[in-house]
Amino acid sequence: MGVPKFYRWISERYPCLSEVVKEHQIPEFDNLYLDMNGIIHQCSHPNDDDVHFRISDDKIFTDIFHYLEVLFRIIKPRKVFFMAVDGVAPRAKMNQQRGRRFRSAKEAEDKIKKAIEKGETLPTEARFDSNCITPGTEFMARLHEHLKYFVNMKISTDKSWQGVTIYFSGHETPGEGEHKIMEFIRSEKAKPDHDPNTRHCLYGLDADLIMLGLTTHEAHFSLLREEVRFGGKKAQRVCAPEETTFHLLHLSLMREYIDYEFSVLKERITFKYDIERIIDDWILMGFLVGNDFIPHLPHLHINHDALPLLYGTYITILPELGGYINESGHLNLPRFEKYLVKLSDFDREHFSEVFVDLKWFESKVGNKYLNEAAGVAAEEAKNCKEKKKSKGQENSICWAALDKNEGEVVTSKDNLEDETEDDDLFETEFRQYKRTYYMTKMGVDVVSDDFLADQAACYVQAIQWILHYYYHGVQSWSWYYPYHYAPFLSDIHNISTLKIHFELGKPFKPFEQLLAVLPAASKNLLPICYQHLMTSEDSPIIEYYPPDFKTDLNGKQQEWEAVVLIPFIDEKRLLEAMESCNHSLKKEERKRNQHSECLMCWYDRDTEFTYPSPWSEKFPAIERCCTRFYLEEPPGTQKLYWGKTAPPSKVVHLGDKEQSNWTKEVQGISEHYLRRKGIIINETSAVVYAQLLTGRKYQINQNGEVRLEKQWSKQVVPFVYQTIVKDIRAFDSRFSNIKTLDDLFPPRSMVFMLGTPYYGCTGEVQDSGDVITEGRIRVVFSIPCEPNLDALIQNQHKYSIKYNPGYVLASRLGVSGYLVSRFTGSIFIGRGSRRNPHGDHKANVGLNLKFNKKNEEVPGYTKKVGSEWMYSSAAEQLLAEYLERAPELFSYIAKNSQEDVFYEDDIWPGENENGAEKVQEIITWLKGHPVSTLSRSSCDLQILDAAIVEKIEEEVEKCKVLTFNNQDYW
Repeated sequence: MGVPKFYRWISERYPCLSEVVKEHQIPEFDNLYLDMNGIIHQCSHPNDDDVHFRISDDKIFTDIFHYLEVLFRIIKPRKVFFMAVDGVAPRAKMNQQRGRRFRSAKEAEDKIKKAIEKGETLPTEARFDSNCITPGTEFMARLHEHLKYFVNMKISTDKSWQGVTIYFSGHETPGEGEHKIMEFIRSEKAKPDHDPNTRHCLYGLDADLIMLGLTTHEAHFSLLREEVRFGGKKAQRVCAPEETTFHLLHLSLMREYIDYEFSVLKERITFKYDIERIIDDWILMGFLVGNDFIPHLPHLHINHDALPLLYGTYITILPELGGYINESGHLNLPRFEKYLVKLSDFDREHFSEVFVDLKWFESKVGNKYLNEAAGVAAEEAKNCKEKKKSKGQENSICWAALDKNEGEVVTSKDNLEDETEDDDLFETEFRQYKRTYYMTKMGVDVVSDDFLADQAACYVQAIQWILHYYYHGVQSWSWYYPYHYAPFLSDIHNISTLKIHFELGKPFKPFEQLLAVLPAASKNLLPICYQHLMTSEDSPIIEYYPPDFKTDLNGKQQEWEAVVLIPFIDEKRLLEAMESCNHSLKKEERKRNQHSECLMCWYDRDTEFTYPSPWSEKFPAIERCCTRFYLEEPPGTQKLYWGKTAPPSKVVHLGDKEQSNWTKEVQGISEHYLRRKGIIINETSAVVYAQLLTGRKYQINQNGEVRLEKQWSKQVVPFVYQTIVKDIRAFDSRFSNIKTLDDLFPPRSMVFMLGTPYYGCTGEVQDSGDVITEGRIRVVFSIPCEPNLDALIQNQHKYSIKYNPGYVLASRLGVSGYLVSRFTGSIFIGRGSRRNPHGDHKANVGLNLKFNKKNEEVPGYTKKVGSEWMYSSAAEQLLAEYLERAPELFSYIAKNSQEDVFYEDDIWPGENENGAEKVQEIITWLKGHPVSTLSRSSCDLQILDAAIVEKIEEEVEKCKVLTFNNQDYW
């Protein structure tokens, strides 16, 4: 499963997450797991853009074998090597597989057509159809046999493979490769002799492996993948593993990053902060941006800051939920609904941006309602509100304006009516905006409440299915999300009482999946008896194989992200259509159309036999095969450790790196004691890591009693065991007399607000006798007046400085763009002439308004936008004044633009001309100009223009005049 652009986002957000794999610097791992499909695709069709590319099966198999050998040699697993090929997927995954295969077939056809139109001669051999990498095809059956041969060969001939148990889950075993790996890990953890310090390494290309790895909550879990380069031109994939840069991504560090990301919650929530539960909720939030099973929510895109929005909303709402949302793979629906309701503010915020554009369009066309449907909806809402008009007038808020001259308060009914009308128009347009989305995207005629309720229920059911899939395995083989698009966040509500139930069902057989996911262009991958179902006009399922189809980017940018608009397969109709053809299957085809279990292999020196070659012309038989194997599908349940019971753990190995770190740490502590304290601490056998006491914090229990709770530093500091004194009793008389809230907050004492709202405001404790028994006190806070900057924020463009490109200034001044760029920077003039220079001294006569190397600009004069410099009218006036003062300088530099340094006598060559005086006059003028004293700033900073700062100061001064003490009781 993939989450588009997710890996790039976390790589940029958490830059230390992955490390380049370097020889002899790789951590030890017990288990290595391979999601094989990425390797198969990489070795079989490394460059889909090259229509001339051809490759033979034996070359593909050899490259795959080599890739596996390199990965094994890099990681060197000590216990388990697990290879998993995608088998028959759940029905929910098939929709995505179907769309991807239809698109790849069409893209290949288009590329071939373009090549032929260009007159290119294509090879006569058939091109490799990547759609054959699907369970049940002849190619996958041959690959399966060759991989079994490879495993037996390596176990029998390579000593590094002989101490490891190898599991091979092929295309005949149902389930996606990565999820079969997760099933194995869950079954291993359920065993009573499981070692919790097992070190896992999982290879794969999908970004969602991060989420899968985190669901295990294993302490030592890393991901191995090829280097991914972001941006720039798409490069051809490197097939040779020796030329590939591999990265290790440590999920233990990812856990720390997530802990840090949400650490602010430690002080905000009233229930226990548990990083394991935070990680579970983090995984849930990752599903909301879309994946292989459900579409993304409208306008919620990773490259448009969807993830920060999800995380920020979570931090805001979690303190109100009373617990976590994802309870080990089970949705807490009431909490999930509250989270979605809070998140739905995004829908309105996004539409408000659209609404601004609609209002502008309205001003141009003069139409109050921008479409007929919206007008009808608005009139219906207006008629409904007329009945409540009298009551609404009584409860309406009157807007007041302060007259500056006379200080009179005037009630503005017109403003109130306009504001109400705008709100009504906004809500009307918002409803119609969503209605149009459902009608155009989903093809419904009436967007009823029942339709929206069904949309919400389907989406929540999809989230729960995915959670089960990640945490517990497949809960239903037949369930799938029945729409190409997701509902709006603001339409997902009333879900807290939903009853979600799944029927387990059974997986498709390989040929059933092939017919469900392949396009007609790949019909040759199916047995002949089924092929007519894709092409014949008389086929009962012919509408499922359209020769042409549309795609919808739906807010995305890349074509591969587009929604493929093809009909969903009806399982019942598909199986009925196949029923009449099943009897025509050949014996070999019937064998391919079966499920099988996972293969477990290990070395046994007492076993010896000849393993036949699957392709005798290309690969030799294994004369002395020493492999034992059997098929297994280990059942099991996850063992959970609750409360204070810690899972068993032990140190299994101390490597050279750990030993080196220990030696350095002990030496550092010993030298510190000797040099700073004059103490010899002798030999150290144990180091204690501790957190220092930073202070105390008052805590109030249910009886109203006050106690002090110690606060500890987050930094862990090492201490050698022999320097520690245990059981020290310390007493501080300052805190001995504080037993109750009365003692802590006596009446008329001053306090400060450290929470929200009114952070930092001073307050006075009042008599609290009537509420103190409830663990509360009464405080009157002085709330200062805050300046209202909303209008200024909306109209700041009126006071902002306008900047123009260099060519605009050049056109206005009648000079070249080169001169504008050169004079606003640095220009160096030397003494004498180029042929006869007088010393090395050079004077800078440039305006120094931009600094490329330091990436700095002069606010008010220059501004860098991307890689282009922009100039204000002040810069234009300064250049015009410079041009008037020194036209000879401008003229000379224009004619000698290739030079870096200019000379006085070359610019002013006449006998009556004194170049040194001219240069000195320019320098004196530049130093006397106010621009020479202006400060520079980094181009990466966003700085308010001086006029806006002045307006802010005016608002602050107004606020000072109107300052009053607003008292608020707490």
